[in-house]
Amino acid sequence: MKTDQSVYIQQKAINPWLSLSVILLAPLITVIDIFIVNISTPAIKAYYQSSDAAVELVIAAYLVGYAVFLITGSRAGDYYGRKRMFITGLVAFTLTSTICGFAGSIEMLITARFFQGVAAAFTVPQTVTLIQLNFQSSADKDKAYGLYGISLCIGATLGQFLGGYFVSSHWIADSWRLIFLVNLPVGFIAVILAYFFVNESVQNKSTRFDVPGIILLTLALSSLIYPIIQGAEKGWPAWTIVLLISSLLQLILFVLYQHYLGKQQREPLLPLDLFRVRSFNIGIGSVIFFFSAHTAFIFVSAIYIQSGYHLPPLETGYYFMMLSFPFLLSSLWSIKTAARYGIGLLQVGCILMILSFIMQLLLLHTPLLNHYALFACLIVYGLGSGIVMPSLLKVSLRDVPVDKAGAASGVYSTIQQFSSALGVSIIGGIFLYLARHTGIFFTGYKVALYCMTGYLVIVMILLNGLRKITSVYTSPGK
Repeated sequence: MKTDQSVYIQQKAINPWLSLSVILLAPLITVIDIFIVNISTPAIKAYYQSSDAAVELVIAAYLVGYAVFLITGSRAGDYYGRKRMFITGLVAFTLTSTICGFAGSIEMLITARFFQGVAAAFTVPQTVTLIQLNFQSSADKDKAYGLYGISLCIGATLGQFLGGYFVSSHWIADSWRLIFLVNLPVGFIAVILAYFFVNESVQNKSTRFDVPGIILLTLALSSLIYPIIQGAEKGWPAWTIVLLISSLLQLILFVLYQHYLGKQQREPLLPLDLFRVRSFNIGIGSVIFFFSAHTAFIFVSAIYIQSGYHLPPLETGYYFMMLSFPFLLSSLWSIKTAARYGIGLLQVGCILMILSFIMQLLLLHTPLLNHYALFACLIVYGLGSGIVMPSLLKVSLRDVPVDKAGAASGVYSTIQQFSSALGVSIIGGIFLYLARHTGIFFTGYKVALYCMTGYLVIVMILLNGLRKITSVYTSPGK
């Protein structure tokens, strides 16, 4: 895609940094809505008198809808124009957030969350491309992408805090609903700002949409996530096994269909030729295990701190604010120094995260919470995850040809979101199952920490393999 101003339908005198501040609202609020539910889950469960599995689905449904439609959302921006699709996505996100806020049943909330994720998937990809179009120099692009990454980090932490704040407020009777209804004024303001301060891009009507691929992938991922969540709670009845087997068959059918579209030189939802790049395969493997562990940790720790120590949501949110500062500092530092230290720096980040898990196993098993110990654990975790997260995308896409970078970024983001859903489903499910059946929250939390440690060890092994097969960060100035 062109990166000069000729890609715009009309040229306005808009400062690109002003435009950036507007378009970064999309990743900020969509990531907030991934994490804002975590601290609110006990309140949602109590209100609907629902199961643990239903609460997991409130989170996972959003991530599945987000994951499946990311690539389609990007192509819709090509076809209809980036600004138009950005605004349309924001409007849809605001409306679905409102439906979530007024949901009369847990089933309605889960369904609305899925479509809220779909709306996010049509909004966020426009941000990435608009950054590419707005900034011509490599230095400015690097700064803009760095700010994009920071907005994701802020969104994750702010989501935890706002979840606790709104649940603890008394503005309305069922205060947890505010975690969704807050998107109504924010979304309205974002739409108005985008209308005036974002330029429209040229439409590419040759873009095609892989509708059968979307349907197959949606069915396959839903058939995988739903029985994993429900199976642990219901004792793995026959229908959960049937669904898991069907999800495997659907994934095989999806891959075969994508291969067929590729041979016909059409536009598959998932370009399979990307997986001929060995470093990309290993990078994607790292993404699967890293984001499964990271999102699962945010989920289970929020529940453990509240339910295990009987802390109110707002106080729990304050604890997670402590994670944000070291996260931001290490993120900024790693962006500047990753080229100097290479893959080893990411492995050090994983080691710090594992160290945090070990500290939690040793310090957070007592009936009374040691506040300083919890602060220390979250600070170490924030430092480690902040080192890994900003550089994992660059490492994964390092050897991908330039002409396939956009498609590879879409695949990366899709797998990242699905991995997050898988982490909540598997590790979160294990935590809730053990906590429920033993009556001791730390038992479930301990096993979850073991699982997440294993995941990060796999990430370190994969990154070591990546170091052997590719010249990632070969020179200090690169």
